[in-house]
Amino acid sequence: MAAMSPGSSNRPSGRAVVLAFGVAIAVSAALVAVALFLRNDNSAPAASPTPVVDLQGIPQDGAVLGSPDAKVTLIEYADLQCPACRRYTEGLFPSIVDGYVRPGRANTEFRGFPFIGPDSVKAHRFLLAAGLQSKLWELQEALYRNQGGENDGWVTDELLRRLAGEIDGLDAERLFADAETDEIQQAADAAAGKAADAGIAGTPTLLIKIGDSEPYLIQVATVAQMQAALDAALQG
Repeated sequence: MAAMSPGSSNRPSGRAVVLAFGVAIAVSAALVAVALFLRNDNSAPAASPTPVVDLQGIPQDGAVLGSPDAKVTLIEYADLQCPACRRYTEGLFPSIVDGYVRPGRANTEFRGFPFIGPDSVKAHRFLLAAGLQSKLWELQEALYRNQGGENDGWVTDELLRRLAGEIDGLDAERLFADAETDEIQQAADAAAGKAADAGIAGTPTLLIKIGDSEPYLIQVATVAQMQAALDAALQG
């Protein structure tokens, strides 16, 4: 597994292929360390009934959450079956939304890398369909909270309909119809290959893009380090 060396700049000149990071989760002040490919526990985690972040009122356009005029974009490559991606969403994502996305300082873009198995591709297909209704991020968060074990068939139509019904403004019937279109299915089927072609080796992988510049990979271990990386980008 390749990663940036400890002495690497927060803004590398080239694109690295792997991000190793940890997520600080406020549960008894514990630090949950997460690294790519360290997904040894494939058992289904307990579902979380309550959303971990409030996205109401934040603009969305397809896969982008936040102001289209934001100078800085945080790009997230993820697989809905990846346990580390769930930990990122539940532990780090809320602070990004509250501190950067909602105030319009930065936006964030989802780029799927559905490589773990068929449930990954199906979940990604429905995320793309939800994006047509500007609800990709709500469905992503809901699926993570209800994540099952890897490749155990947890991304069912029943689950998707239930979660869609819990998201204000998401038309479940349209969601299912859009998810079956050739355009959406082809995009979902091609997503893993596109991510691999871009040099992405695993999930979650995070990159920062400043304006029209080339995205660069970031390596963070805590909420504070994520904030430092975004603050540095905003000052750049």
